[in-house]
Amino acid sequence: MKLALKILGVLILLALAAPIGLAMWLQSYVSADYLVKVTEENCNCRAHLDSTSLSLFSWPPTLRLNGIKLAPRDEHVGKPLSQRPPMPPAAVRIDFAYAELLSNDILDGHLTPNLLRFTGIEVFETLDPKDGSSLERLFQPPGGRPVASADAASSPTSPSLPPPPEPGAPRTYDLNGNAPPPVPPPPAAPAVAMPVEVAKPERIPLREIHLEQATFHITNKAVAAQIDAEIRDLDLHLTDIDVDPEDLTLHNRIHAQLKAKVNVKGMAKVNGQMQPVQFADASLHGEGDVKPLEPQTMLWKPAATLAITFERGSTIGGHMTLNDVAGDHLEKLLKNGIDLRNVRLGGPLAEDAVAAIGYDSEMIAFQQPTRIVMPDFELNIQQGGWINPAQDSQQMPMRVVFGPAIREPLIQGIAAKGLGDTVTRTIVSMISDDRGNPYVDIIITGSLSHPNVEFKVVNKLNNFTGGAIGRLLENPQEAKELLNDLKSLKNLFKRK
Repeated sequence: MKLALKILGVLILLALAAPIGLAMWLQSYVSADYLVKVTEENCNCRAHLDSTSLSLFSWPPTLRLNGIKLAPRDEHVGKPLSQRPPMPPAAVRIDFAYAELLSNDILDGHLTPNLLRFTGIEVFETLDPKDGSSLERLFQPPGGRPVASADAASSPTSPSLPPPPEPGAPRTYDLNGNAPPPVPPPPAAPAVAMPVEVAKPERIPLREIHLEQATFHITNKAVAAQIDAEIRDLDLHLTDIDVDPEDLTLHNRIHAQLKAKVNVKGMAKVNGQMQPVQFADASLHGEGDVKPLEPQTMLWKPAATLAITFERGSTIGGHMTLNDVAGDHLEKLLKNGIDLRNVRLGGPLAEDAVAAIGYDSEMIAFQQPTRIVMPDFELNIQQGGWINPAQDSQQMPMRVVFGPAIREPLIQGIAAKGLGDTVTRTIVSMISDDRGNPYVDIIITGSLSHPNVEFKVVNKLNNFTGGAIGRLLENPQEAKELLNDLKSLKNLFKRK
């Protein structure tokens, strides 16, 4: 009986000790030094981690990382953290990272996250015309890691060399007891640029990823506009993650929800000179679906379809007037009494603006007509308009509809031709919508810093002023008589 109790006691101790032993073993794989070592072996960066905490006895099991920093690679990579000097300003900083782990995988000695949450993120990225993205360089393999050519490895003319002997292993000799002469190395192959190996992505086991309180600083020196963008107060929630590289037709989707404040500054040509301007200062929120993998290359290259709301009070554009960008078109309009020189392209939003946005290869495309209301006018962006900030290019067909503050000066300008108020309003109606608001259709193309604006209404006005309307403009009295005749004809059809 006593022996049975002793055996039972030993079994209980073993049962209790097993999870403790597993926890200690797993803890060695999530120590700060180990995770930094693995990161620097796989990325072209210097990494730092303040502390880690693994909890296997909570539900669900969790892993916490504090004080994550990534900076350009330097001579201190590979040293223990305790022997390194303070890290230079980090390109990526994360105050806190939290992961919920799959308990079944822990029993097999694996740490598989099911949910990730990052809080307090700050990222700095520079786009340079020569070196490209500074952020992408951080996450490239150290030294490029060239891949050996398959043809060279299987070439029959290449001598076959035995593997080098292991340390301490006996050497072989010929019948006379002499060691064989060393095998000369093969002739050096001509230097060729080998492709960088890209590991095939694995199925993502994650259920959710959350980025909270994030700030991104992006400086684009590769374009004439010299754009400085700051995305702050970003909360990004990725849910319903379903990505399997083996079947991207059915499994290549992530649902995204976000909110952020975006401030974009740069250089633009104003009053004939390049000046610092603000392109946008907007608060936005939205959601949609993301396809993270490009099927052709199997690379992480997200393409998204999002419904974005730009909140009331946000400022989009407004740094340029039509006089800055319209060129000869304004002269043609002025001949018809239409003066749009002081109309600003953009301004503060008078109400929320909802846009269906497609994002792919750094291009933002409007997938549906979008109405943006500002105090003095509204912009109706046509479906198919696009903008590419990374390449400093755009093609934005839109209709500009003028409100009362601009409509009345337009009417007065045409009236200055001497036609009188009634005839003037008749002419204005020819370039007005169903609500009676004058409009112009324009296409904005070219650089963000120095766009080109084409007015579609110019040809329409030329047709008017070159025909019967032209004769009316030259003879105001005839115009009045014709208008009275039209009114008389209209009265004939009135019901009595």
